[in-house]
Amino acid sequence: MASGTSKATEPRRRWWAVALLAAIALLVPSVATAANAATITNGQSVWVGKTVPGSGGTAFHGIHLQTPADPKNPGTPDFYAYCIEHDISAVPLQNGVVGDPSSYLGANHYTDPAIQGKVNWVLQHSYPALSLEELAQAAGLPSISLFDATEATQYAIWRYTDLTFDAAWQWNSDDSKAAYWYLVNGANASSGAPVDAPITVSVTPASGTFPAGGISGPFTVQTNQATAAVTASGGATIVDASGNAIDAGNVVDGQQVYLDLRNVTAAGSTTITATVAGASGTGHIITSPKTIGGTATAGSHGQSLVLVVPGGATTSATADASWTVPAISTTLLDQADGDHNLVFTGGTVVDTIAYKNLVPGQQYTVSGELMRKSDGSATSITGSRTFTPTAANGSVEVTFVVPAGFDGQTLVAFEKLYRGESASGTPVATHEDIDDAAQTVVVAKKPAQTTPTTPGSTTAPGTPTTPGGTLATTGSAAQPAMLAGVALLGLIAGATALVLARRRRAAAVEAE
Repeated sequence: MASGTSKATEPRRRWWAVALLAAIALLVPSVATAANAATITNGQSVWVGKTVPGSGGTAFHGIHLQTPADPKNPGTPDFYAYCIEHDISAVPLQNGVVGDPSSYLGANHYTDPAIQGKVNWVLQHSYPALSLEELAQAAGLPSISLFDATEATQYAIWRYTDLTFDAAWQWNSDDSKAAYWYLVNGANASSGAPVDAPITVSVTPASGTFPAGGISGPFTVQTNQATAAVTASGGATIVDASGNAIDAGNVVDGQQVYLDLRNVTAAGSTTITATVAGASGTGHIITSPKTIGGTATAGSHGQSLVLVVPGGATTSATADASWTVPAISTTLLDQADGDHNLVFTGGTVVDTIAYKNLVPGQQYTVSGELMRKSDGSATSITGSRTFTPTAANGSVEVTFVVPAGFDGQTLVAFEKLYRGESASGTPVATHEDIDDAAQTVVVAKKPAQTTPTTPGSTTAPGTPTTPGGTLATTGSAAQPAMLAGVALLGLIAGATALVLARRRRAAAVEAE
């Protein structure tokens, strides 16, 4: 409102302006109801939009929790606000600060707590807290236009904030007049209404990551309302701790809900939303400066506004959840010495399967087979193991017995992980990489066979040879005769030496 004169004496606008506003009003009802209003708190900064078309000089402003990217097209407001200072000009398209009635900088009758209660009653029983249909019914009318509903509400507010009597307002229609008297008579008869009590709802934890394949959670819903409606995006299912369906539209304070991920085979995410009817904010004050970028003071400020939450508004809280799917990797080693080589006669190999993202306490079965790397064919050498993990990540071993007959071949372990006590159904994880060196063993080639030799057919080792001639004969029949001749020569030499010795002695005697 930007006028310094009473609406009781202000002349009507030109007929064409009224017609234009009435035409626009036909489009506004869908805009003037917010589907969800976020919680608003004292001291919070909000953006004050232009007025929504009303009647005469009456109108109400759209209030946005965030400054719109395009102020000329701000979109649907989060809240709305009426004027509570008739003689102060509004300064829209700027930020204002939310406060309770005690933060009011004006000097009119609204400083009286009793008047504040009357204004709050009017706000809670008029448009847009009520729909146009609800207001018409309450006022005893077959219907009412946005044009008349806005006028009746603003006049009723000014009746308390700026006047002490019922003025001769310039009514747009009898419907506006009837709605006005419904509001004023109701406010007069009541003791007033307090500022809306905060409406609260929350979901904890606010985020979480879980392994697929089980019941995941819990998520605890807390609210000061009777019930909350809980949903999960992307088709995720809300259940209880046992996996049973719940009445998700009537979750009570403190109730724990879970995600059913038992049949989920792909990684993904969801947003869990808890929603309660209503939103707090009606009766709070918005204070803005007289000039954009300035500072609001009691002596200089823009028009003060009072918030109203649109009918059908809700308050919501969300939690983000994501899930991972099981994954396995394998390492195949010779049990005898822990390497990737196996003797040609075969042996036992151990495949260590490292797993991730399993559901602790749930039974799994891992099953594998050794494959020929040369052509990818199966060997029918298999192994399996059923286990129950105590943690999401860990490892388990599967053994394979390789018989003789695979010498010279390279074998690769292929593994599949199943949920349950048998290797049946659809595996939840596989690891089948024919080129993965970690899951590969090489079986040694069988040694080549040698031909046995015939005795006497080969030269004895170490026998010397004579180049170009024959070997000296050893061990022949002439050997004994030679030995006898040598012995005879020795006897003759010995006898001769004896005779010579005797002659030397005889000569020596004669010489004496």
